[in-house]
Amino acid sequence: MSTVDIKGKATLELSDGVLRLSWKLGTYIGIDVANAALAAITSLAQGNRLPMLVEIHGVTHSAAARKVFPDAASISRMALLGSSPVDRVIGMFRLPLVPTGFPVRYFTSRDKAMAWLLEDSEEEATELGDTD
Repeated sequence: MSTVDIKGKATLELSDGVLRLSWKLGTYIGIDVANAALAAITSLAQGNRLPMLVEIHGVTHSAAARKVFPDAASISRMALLGSSPVDRVIGMFRLPLVPTGFPVRYFTSRDKAMAWLLEDSEEEATELGDTD
């Protein structure tokens, strides 16, 4: 297992073939932090396309940071994990704005998010449905 600190605001770990980005509760993500997260994703992925779980509990983003998203060279699919209606709104607002090149879903259940991430099949379209 490899773990990287993202400017004291998050940790990114690679465990069992899944990238896990855990933002600290209440974190404000500016462009510098978003770019640091992208660099860490690229570094840990080492040229592989990996599934990724992103915990978005109570985080907010600057306008510039909302435009930053990992590219499909490092990510095969992404599960956004939230716990509140605000988290869901953030996920639903962000997803249609960013062409990802990989499927993205929002979940409120970690177990269901992980099960979806580890499925064999890849879907082509970004999905907004809450699948908890």
